Amino acid sequence: MENQDRGSARTSRRQFISAAGLAATAVITLATSSTAKAAGPTTPNPGSRIGDAAEAQAVQRVAERLLNNGVPGLAFVIVKPDEKNRKTSVTTTYHYGLADVENGVRVTPRTQFEIASETKTFTAALLANLIARGGVGLDDLASEYSDGNPMPKGSDGSEITLRQLVTHRSGLSDDPPNLSAGCADPTQSCPDEKAKYTRDMLWEGLRAPGALEFSPGSHWLYSDFGFGLLGTLLADTIIPGQEKPPFAAAVAREITDPLGMMGTVIETKATDLAVPYHPDGTRAPLWNNTGAIAGGGGLVSTAEDMSFWAATTLGYGNNPLKPVLTSMLEQIDTQAPENPAFGMGMAWQLQPPTPNFPQGFAKKNGDSSGSNCITLLVPDSGWSITILANGGNAAMIDPAAVNLMHDLVPRRPIFGSSTGSSSGSDAGFQTGSFG
Repeated sequence: MENQDRGSARTSRRQFISAAGLAATAVITLATSSTAKAAGPTTPNPGSRIGDAAEAQAVQRVAERLLNNGVPGLAFVIVKPDEKNRKTSVTTTYHYGLADVENGVRVTPRTQFEIASETKTFTAALLANLIARGGVGLDDLASEYSDGNPMPKGSDGSEITLRQLVTHRSGLSDDPPNLSAGCADPTQSCPDEKAKYTRDMLWEGLRAPGALEFSPGSHWLYSDFGFGLLGTLLADTIIPGQEKPPFAAAVAREITDPLGMMGTVIETKATDLAVPYHPDGTRAPLWNNTGAIAGGGGLVSTAEDMSFWAATTLGYGNNPLKPVLTSMLEQIDTQAPENPAFGMGMAWQLQPPTPNFPQGFAKKNGDSSGSNCITLLVPDSGWSITILANGGNAAMIDPAAVNLMHDLVPRRPIFGSSTGSSSGSDAGFQTGSFG
């Protein structure tokens, strides 16, 4: 991956995360971008599970705008309460366009997309699961799990905690300062720098100048480095003694296998991966974040799997992991001291109600050099919207999801009342199963 790609992904990710007015401006943003090329009609690919006419039309409008603005392929996932039994969920999926433009391969239910930073919610689930079992606490020091490898300390002597890692309050830089250490020229990035980044390089990066940008807990800064570190610390705890960081194996054993998410794997194991594309239509390099910081963005997934993920996190179903995933929506920190209304769960960013959308919701997006995704969860109404794409950029995909949320999700909560803390409406879903 070139420096330009890394910087572009980082900028768009930070812009979305920090934009307090996103919900208010989403319609304008998407409408403006759609003028770049006249939209033409399109239909969902075979294998789509289409909802009612109003929903299908809303998704169709967004899909046409994105496809006619250079996004090759898309999958939309909508989870909502069953009108006949609101303790159960209904999932609709819409697949559009091409997973491989050069070979004319359509997006299907089997298509896997790079989910990049949405991987962080799976890393957080490892932590939530360990906490639920007992013996691990949010305020444990990261150094307790580093096998004797030192962690950087703040100028005031403060140390990094697990809570700070899972809420971007650790003080660690976005990328490790030595991210290119495995490249032929360590001063320059290379396409597989993340794959070549070993556990030893991770410990060296933590000792390098610039690893810590501020004292732990004093500010908020989005950090792939922090979540990559957290993924390796947790995986080493779950599966100790492995030569390579066992993040993928830990996620499979603890999270995706129990949920039946067979299409959610580390990128190197993907068999039906959509080709990622730059906005200009050229092929982008694979993200390939499969080394020691895979916990920050190494997984790929399918629309069907992401429906399981969203539904369980919303509290649907009887899977034993349900209380673990719903707990991740509880606010455990603020996003920034200067803006305490915006909270952090475990990896999920929690948005308070606004006049434009009077319910709190949780969000997490992912942005690689050629793929984009986002999931929005509205716990008090039991709805979620996920978009997966093998092109475009976060400035296009993220507002598209917010537009659909505005168009489709009921304005008033269905379960309880919205408090702005996105606490997970588990009380409404005690005996449900997936629709």
